[in-house]
Amino acid sequence: MVKTEPLFVAQKISKHFDSGEQRVEILKEINLTLHAGEMVAIVGASGTGKTTLLHLFGGLARPDSGTMHCAGVDLDNKNDNELARFRNNTIGFVFQFHHLLPEFTALENTIMPGLIAGLKGPQLQEYGLELLARVGLAGHEEQTVGELSGGEQQRVALARALIRKPALLLADEPTGNLDPQTGRKVFELLQSLNRDLNLTTVMVTHNHELAGRMDRCLVLKEGILVNHQL
Repeated sequence: MVKTEPLFVAQKISKHFDSGEQRVEILKEINLTLHAGEMVAIVGASGTGKTTLLHLFGGLARPDSGTMHCAGVDLDNKNDNELARFRNNTIGFVFQFHHLLPEFTALENTIMPGLIAGLKGPQLQEYGLELLARVGLAGHEEQTVGELSGGEQQRVALARALIRKPALLLADEPTGNLDPQTGRKVFELLQSLNRDLNLTTVMVTHNHELAGRMDRCLVLKEGILVNHQL
């Protein structure tokens, strides 16, 4: 078996926040290695820093110390503009609250990251339509966000996250705002995309049932990330 290089490596990542005169250590020397196609869950109590950890992995925030490499790129040496370009090209994000633009259609929301990157022309629109069909929204392309259900909105958010063909998908409680049945459908869609696109996925969730169906489950407790058996 040929051993491939890891897609993502975080080494000794630490992060703190100041609360008045008190220093609060949120993350303590986090280590994580991800290979292409892995689907990894991160669980832990509320307020333990799971969202902060995803933001660091995705370059939305910077650690106090430690190093990160993604898709062969050293994230630590990038300035803010370079990091923003890298994020847009390489990393997809899905949040609990989808952050869609309510005045735009499902298709417009889906292709927005491509437009921000300066892409134009029919190919971008065609791929947006393909992704919306892939997530089960064929026929809903011209509906505005307000005309869609919560589950449909989360599917649009997922299509938007994939429009730049990312190597890494970071999902923060993507089913947490949905009813159990809709949440399972969205998770099964994530699993399907993971298989079909060889998409490396890290998902923060409070749902231990869904976490147990992923390749690995890690728990974040007292700032430390460890393997966890559900």
